[in-house]
Amino acid sequence: MLADTSPDKTTEQMKLYYYQDPRGNFGDDLNQWLWPKLIPHLLDDEENELFVGIGTLLNEKLPVTPTKHVFGSGVGYGVAPALTDRFNVHAVRGPLSAKALNLPADKAITDAAVLIRMFKPAATPKKHAVGLVPAGHSLDQFGWEQVCETAGIAFISCHWNVDRFLAALMDCELVLCEAMHGAIVADALRIPWIPVSLYGETLGFKWDDWLSTLNLSYKPLRIPPLHSDDQLSLYERLKVSTKRTLRSAGVYASTWSPPPPAPSTRKEIDKALDELHRISRTAPYLSDEHLLDKHMERYLRLLERLKPSERYSATG
Repeated sequence: MLADTSPDKTTEQMKLYYYQDPRGNFGDDLNQWLWPKLIPHLLDDEENELFVGIGTLLNEKLPVTPTKHVFGSGVGYGVAPALTDRFNVHAVRGPLSAKALNLPADKAITDAAVLIRMFKPAATPKKHAVGLVPAGHSLDQFGWEQVCETAGIAFISCHWNVDRFLAALMDCELVLCEAMHGAIVADALRIPWIPVSLYGETLGFKWDDWLSTLNLSYKPLRIPPLHSDDQLSLYERLKVSTKRTLRSAGVYASTWSPPPPAPSTRKEIDKALDELHRISRTAPYLSDEHLLDKHMERYLRLLERLKPSERYSATG
């Protein structure tokens, strides 16, 4: 069945649905920080209705039974869901998500994290010229905090809680962002930013989906990848060491998973430092503020329509 188009059913209170990384992840955790400030009267822990907000959440992992209010989420990971009468799609992240879900073009606004503009922290003197926001997978590969310290660049971890992350972001005049919600929030808070890629594992689809709503293109600048065994447990280090020894001796089965790259040399680290400095001198991104405000205003109007007396469907 297609989504219900009747406007006269009551919207019950909803439970926030978002990905919860055990280590914490700023973009996902922003849901618990932002939505209770905007719609506290509509949120509870009942699972009859879900509020699907910030994140690349529109896939086969969405619970089937509850009614799902989609509010700025995106397609990208997994399989895009078939929209049934259990979906009320108020807005999606961008036109690529709308197309993947066979939605009208006007359902695409921008990433809902733009609403952080409603709670912009007070401006303070900047402490750092440049900050770096690696994606979570990059933090598993190398100690980028030490690299930043050597380079004189502020390190900002996506695993920090929202308030700490925001404070660190606001301390910077410019941020190099591999983590997409670092870029989204920097742009919303009017902090110039530059997209970067450390290991080439970033999902370009979700960046294109978001940036197309701001008339910008995703062209990340590459920082040479660095590798270390320091992130591994003692058991993992022994396992990796054994694999490397066997492989170098020509004793290796094709069914074995390959060991990670060898730890980076001083020369490779220096090359990454040089590239960080070079990139920080390139032209930054910053969207048109008038367009950004138009997107935010559209979201605020949709939030008004989310009052408990009304319900709007994916096609309504």
